[in-house]
Amino acid sequence: MTTSGAGRWFGPLMVAAVCVQAATFAARPMVSYRAIEIGAGNLGIGLVTAGFSLLPLFAAVSVGRWVDASGERGAALLGAALITGSALALAVARSLWALVLLNAVFGLGHLLSVVAQQAVIANRVAAGGHDRAYARFTVFTSLGQLAGPSAAALVAGRTASGGAAQVGPALAVAAGFGLVAGLASLRTGGPGPARGRAAVRRFPLRGTLGQEGMWQALMTSLATVSTLDLVLAYLPAWGESRGAGVVAVGALLALRAAATMASRLAMERLVLRYGRRAVLVTSTVVAAVTVAALPLCGPAAAVPVVALMGLALGLGQPLTLSWVAGRARAGERGTALALRLTGSRLGQVLVPALAGVVAGATGVLGVFTLSAAMLAATAGLAARAPMSTAE
Repeated sequence: MTTSGAGRWFGPLMVAAVCVQAATFAARPMVSYRAIEIGAGNLGIGLVTAGFSLLPLFAAVSVGRWVDASGERGAALLGAALITGSALALAVARSLWALVLLNAVFGLGHLLSVVAQQAVIANRVAAGGHDRAYARFTVFTSLGQLAGPSAAALVAGRTASGGAAQVGPALAVAAGFGLVAGLASLRTGGPGPARGRAAVRRFPLRGTLGQEGMWQALMTSLATVSTLDLVLAYLPAWGESRGAGVVAVGALLALRAAATMASRLAMERLVLRYGRRAVLVTSTVVAAVTVAALPLCGPAAAVPVVALMGLALGLGQPLTLSWVAGRARAGERGTALALRLTGSRLGQVLVPALAGVVAGATGVLGVFTLSAAMLAATAGLAARAPMSTAE
């Protein structure tokens, strides 16, 4: 990693990244269980899931502009505060629309945190080191994704009565992760405008989107993130249909996160040997196949399928992050990363809403088939799109 003073910011950044992801991945399956508990059904789960991305969809570009102009720390602190507060409120929410609204606030907090964290790396690491830096960063986010559902499922399982998951205590755990993320963010990023940085220049959005390969990177990211979103949201529904309880579903989510972390540890070597394009296209195709196969599996067969899915999906996020950061100019990287998240959130609003309708008609099978088709289509885009570093 070619950056000066990395020791001062890298450690706190990784702690914040772990805790933000742990909070998110602890809370989101539990919110789905709460929706099931109040009788919302598959359509209700789709609405709650879409709510997570509603505010970020409209706010992402403004957040990116703010980060470019004012530094990363303020956005990181506000994001942690929103995550903590909304998780505590979700612990006591009992109506569908309260779940949708609070999940939207949680999603805004997640957006603020993630844009700030990704911008720290984009602004402090030379372009040639982005693949390595984002691979390391996403290893830590995977650690949070492993810890979050494991902790939530353990707490929910221990407090369960009559076989039903008790989601309130698990959501309180998510709030605790958010609080720690806020404390770590005090030592992450810049507190205000960076004098002499190109960040003071405001690039037009059309110019940012017009960078060669940018829109293909955004579409590839959309498909990958939306797929992970649907897996998080509908795996509890799959578990209910297959007789797999909250602990088993939590274990599968943790397995996916562990496999994702393993693939990211190996990503740098894979890219050096095969090139970014080959790794990204192959992993996206494998993800499509495993996502299509999952609803056909019972609990035992799901274990190897989810493991392979985690390995494949784990490569998409860091590779599209470095792809976007590499295409963006200095001073617009926060905006470019926010545009990436805007595209992802657009997918997270539209795809789960469509998936809820599909699930109402076809069940979980239709949801995962939809995700597989998206992944296959974006693999074709990535196969031909220009990329900024070695392919």
